[in-house]
Amino acid sequence: MDDERVEELLGQVRRDTGGAFVSGLAYIGDRLGLFAALGEIGPVDSAGLAEATRTQERYVREWLKALAAFGYVEHDPAAATWWLAAEQRAVLVDETSPVFGAGTFQFAVRSLGHTDELIEAFRHGGGISYGQLHPEIAPAIDRMHRAWFDHQLTGAWLPAIPGLVARLASGLDVLDVGCGLGRSTAALAEAYPTSRIVGLDPHAPSAAAAREMTSTFANARIEEATLDALAASETSRPQHFGLILAIDCIHDMAEPVGALRAIRELLEPDGLFVWSEPTGSANPLKNRDDSLARVRAALSPYHCLTVSLAEDGAGLGTILGEEGARELALAAGYDSFEILPVDSPAQAFYGLHR
Repeated sequence: MDDERVEELLGQVRRDTGGAFVSGLAYIGDRLGLFAALGEIGPVDSAGLAEATRTQERYVREWLKALAAFGYVEHDPAAATWWLAAEQRAVLVDETSPVFGAGTFQFAVRSLGHTDELIEAFRHGGGISYGQLHPEIAPAIDRMHRAWFDHQLTGAWLPAIPGLVARLASGLDVLDVGCGLGRSTAALAEAYPTSRIVGLDPHAPSAAAAREMTSTFANARIEEATLDALAASETSRPQHFGLILAIDCIHDMAEPVGALRAIRELLEPDGLFVWSEPTGSANPLKNRDDSLARVRAALSPYHCLTVSLAEDGAGLGTILGEEGARELALAAGYDSFEILPVDSPAQAFYGLHR
C-alpha cells in the first residue's frame, strides 16, 4: 500500500466532507440574509450581524468562523469584526453580478435532500421526476444560470456565431427550448425586439414563472409543452423557426434523440439549431483536474440522470462530451454538426442544420 496515496485520499475525504458541510452553511447564510447583511454593514461583530438579521448570536458566531475558514468571509481577530470583500460580495450577494454563484449552494443542499429517494432508485431502478424534486430546485437552477442569461447569452455567446446577430436584428422566429423560469427567453426578447421568441418548458410551475418574467415583452410568449407536443401542434399552423436554442437541457430529457428530431422538424430549411451542453469529458479520468467537470459528474445522479430515468428515459447523465453529442445528432438525422466559435469554460456549443 502506498502511504502517500493513502494520505492524499484522506485529505480529499476531509476536503470533500468540509465542502458538503460548508455548502449547507452557505445556503443558510444565503437564505437568512447573513451574506447580504455582511456585505451591507460590515465590518461588524457577530452580535451586530445577529441583530441585523434577527438571528441568534451564538449560531451566527460559529457560522462566521466556519465561513472565514473556507475563505467566504473576512475577519479581523483584533477588532472581532467580519465583512465581505468586493469579490465575495460579487459571488455571494449581488444576483445581478456576472459572477454570482450562491444559487449553487441552494441547488446542492436541496438536491442532497433527495438522498434517501436516490438510494431507493439505486436499489430498484426508476428515478425522481422533475416534478417530484424539491420546489426550490427550479429557482435554484435559475439563480445558478442567471449570470449566463443576464450577461453571456446575448452579450457574448450569440454574437460569437458569425452572422447570427444580424439575422436576429432583422427579425427571426426563435424557439428557446427548456426555458425554465424564462430568464433566457426574456434576455432574447429584450436584446432582439424585432425577433419573435417562444420559450418552451413542460414543467408547469416553471412555465408559469416564465410567463410572469416575460410578461413585459410583446415579442415573447411561453408554451407549456414538450418538444413533441409543440411539433405536433404546429402541423395545423406551420410555424417553423430560424433559430432554435437548447442550452443545458437535452441531456436531461427522457428521449433526447426524439427531442432532437422534433427540433429538426421545427427548423426552417436554412435555420440554425444552437445546442449547448456542459463542458467536460466522457472519460471521467480526464475530469479529475477540472473542478467544474467534477461538480457536474457528482450532481448527475441527483439531477440529470434521475429525472430522465424517472420517465424510463435514456439516462444520459450530465456530461455527454463532443463524441456523445455527435452520436445523438447522427441518430436524429442531422446533415451537419459543427463546433461553434463560442468561448465558454462552462458550456460547449454546437451548430446543427437540417
